[in-house]
Amino acid sequence: MPLIVCSPSTKNFMEGEHFIVTSPPKKDILKYKGKYKEVIAIGGGAVIDTAKILSSTPITCYPTTASGASATSHSVYWDGNSKLNFISHKPKHVYFNPEYIKTLPKKALLYTKYDAISHCLDVMWSKDYYKLDPNIVGSTLTQLLQPTIKPIDIIRLGHDAGTFIEKVPTTILHALSYPLTGIYGVPHGKALGFLIPPICRLMGMGVDSIIEKLDNFVDFDVDVITHEAQQYSKFFNTKNKVNIDKLKKELINEKN
Repeated sequence: MPLIVCSPSTKNFMEGEHFIVTSPPKKDILKYKGKYKEVIAIGGGAVIDTAKILSSTPITCYPTTASGASATSHSVYWDGNSKLNFISHKPKHVYFNPEYIKTLPKKALLYTKYDAISHCLDVMWSKDYYKLDPNIVGSTLTQLLQPTIKPIDIIRLGHDAGTFIEKVPTTILHALSYPLTGIYGVPHGKALGFLIPPICRLMGMGVDSIIEKLDNFVDFDVDVITHEAQQYSKFFNTKNKVNIDKLKKELINEKN
């Protein structure tokens, strides 16, 4: 019988032995790496990342968010405030079940859409963008920005965006999001939703006009965020050199 890795909200979708995930995996999950031979994941990025770590073989997954974890060979885990990667296998089978996302809260759907949008933007700004087909990336981004997009299509497009970051790692958006999550506890997608407008302005793009202004965003120290973001090599993998002073100015403007 396969191990079913799931969240509390998806545990009733499939019978079997369950491994319940309530937060992104932490370093101690590594002591169970490869423990299970057959694993099925039903859930978002944290669930799928955990499943990939636990399994010794490629998993089967039913993504319920647009994290893109269903399309990559790596898993994110945390060691204190630091985001780290575990490399394993890409999932072998990926299924999109509309029934599994019916109860996904509107805010969670919005945050996961921001994650998928950020994957498209980050690879477009990367030095390695030439490795991808710009028409496919552009089309995926355009579809994600449609105001009438259906929830299940967001999840499918999030998987497509995940195929991009498997070939071209994320850049400045994700580098800045990690300390917002690790230090200030801002959910990953919410952090990206906050960052998209100022970074688009920094990069001379107009995508920020369609991003909803986030209410009740935590206060944070711009110097701390920009310093910590630069500890990730991907911060410097943008095609154009990032002007740190302009970056700080944009982040301060967005805060205000």
